[in-house]
Amino acid sequence: MKKMYFLLFGVAMLLQSCWYTVDDDGPQVVDPYHIAYEPITQTRADFEETIKLMPSRPVQNAGKIYIKDAMMYINEKQEGFHVFDNTNPEDPQSLAFISIPGSTDLAIRGTVMYSHHLIDLVAFRYERGADELQLLHREQQAFPALISPEGLSPENYGVEEELIVVGYKLKED
Repeated sequence: MKKMYFLLFGVAMLLQSCWYTVDDDGPQVVDPYHIAYEPITQTRADFEETIKLMPSRPVQNAGKIYIKDAMMYINEKQEGFHVFDNTNPEDPQSLAFISIPGSTDLAIRGTVMYSHHLIDLVAFRYERGADELQLLHREQQAFPALISPEGLSPENYGVEEELIVVGYKLKED
């Protein structure tokens, strides 16, 4: 019987060591009285004007690559997409750059491309021959707001609801 009590006591101690308590992580990383970052904001109108078709430029921080028919799209992390003519895969020709700040992903269905634009989902079409970008639809606030490096949401900074957080910068003391 004593062996059974020791066994149960041992199992209880083992399980107790797995319990999580608030104190396990040590002191709070973010001091609520000293916030080191401040949000960079834009009005909705200015934010929506940031999607643009621009001349081609060199790829500097490549992300995902998408190939659709004879076109290739290379994501420039958090900035947009490089557009290439991939008719000759051994020598793709750079055509343009689609600037979509905050974008890291792309989906293509037929001739319509979908991407996230920070908090919005946008549907657009790139017309190669006309060299134009046609915005078809914008689903506002389809994604959560940008979180600060300190792990705080825009509400913690008192950002007005009509403003959109497009980034964070260190506060200048």
